[in-house]
Amino acid sequence: MSKERPSKIVTRERILSTIGLAYRASLLTSGYDSIELALHQGAVELLIVAEDGSLKQREKLMRIAKEEDAKTRTFGTSEELGNAIGKDVRIAIAILDPGFADKLMKLIDEYKIVTSDAPTK
Repeated sequence: MSKERPSKIVTRERILSTIGLAYRASLLTSGYDSIELALHQGAVELLIVAEDGSLKQREKLMRIAKEEDAKTRTFGTSEELGNAIGKDVRIAIAILDPGFADKLMKLIDEYKIVTSDAPTK
């Protein structure tokens, strides 16, 4: 008989805190030009795009991510993403570490299920 740990409730704050941790560990990049370069270099494990960013820029980053086989998720506002890393607004952030990318994908997908949104593929 195995004991399972109860899973923590996934909240926006928990996801944003994890993003902040990745930033402090230097395992993410932000800013449109930096993200575009990292995508073309194949360094991006996960692209997180704000729900309210410039449509043209979001679509371009998502297209490049698809071409480079980077995973993507849509989450939060540009203000929330910026605040999570101690910066101004950010329409997107790029996670460069596979461990953080997997953790954040899982958290975002769980959050969207709990809030009755379908996970973004």
